[in-house]
Amino acid sequence: MHPDSPEAVMAYLERFVTPERRAKMDAVLAHRTRQITVVAEDFHDPHNASALLRTCESLGLQDVHVVENFNTFKTRRGAASGAKKWITLHQHREPHENNTAHCLHQLRSQGYLLVATTPHDDAYTPETLPLDQKLAICFGSECYGLSDQALQLAGRQLKVPMVGFVESLNVSVSAALCLYTLTRRLREQGDNWQLSDRDRLDLRLQWLRQSAQHGQALENYFLSQPREPAADAY
Repeated sequence: MHPDSPEAVMAYLERFVTPERRAKMDAVLAHRTRQITVVAEDFHDPHNASALLRTCESLGLQDVHVVENFNTFKTRRGAASGAKKWITLHQHREPHENNTAHCLHQLRSQGYLLVATTPHDDAYTPETLPLDQKLAICFGSECYGLSDQALQLAGRQLKVPMVGFVESLNVSVSAALCLYTLTRRLREQGDNWQLSDRDRLDLRLQWLRQSAQHGQALENYFLSQPREPAADAY
């Protein structure tokens, strides 16, 4: 192991984190996935934003993409702080840019199939949506739903069937129902949903930095120490 490698840094930081916390990290990492990711387009209600992040983290989704064309994605103080610490939040918020197109084209280039949530009758349900490729599940703003552009770029549509007078659920409730069913089905069908070894290593190191008191300062100290020159291999 190289003395400045991520593995060496991780071994050093582990000394400052309790065994219980390290065991919890490993248990959580074993259930993390990037096979499904979430896009939140123009959310404006902090309650819904917070609930979405908590849902994603608790169900093992590592990535959430936030699109801010007209509204700023704000969470309630304290309500989502625990979730935000452990997920990877990607914010698409460049001024004077089409952030929806930027986000969705980026995800498509990474191999994700874009799935738009909509109440349309011919949409898939969480029980029937195929899981044969990586999915980016897109949720729209509380007032207007997904933009026309997001609907046009999506390759599939997803709905929660309704039998009452109202047409749709609150967006955070809809997200929880959809994602719970999709992640349960994903784990039941095999093990190709798990993180790569590289992703698992990178996340574990990131979480150790966050868990150790003054983690970044400890890492900087470790890396600043003189090292014995590596012996040449023959």
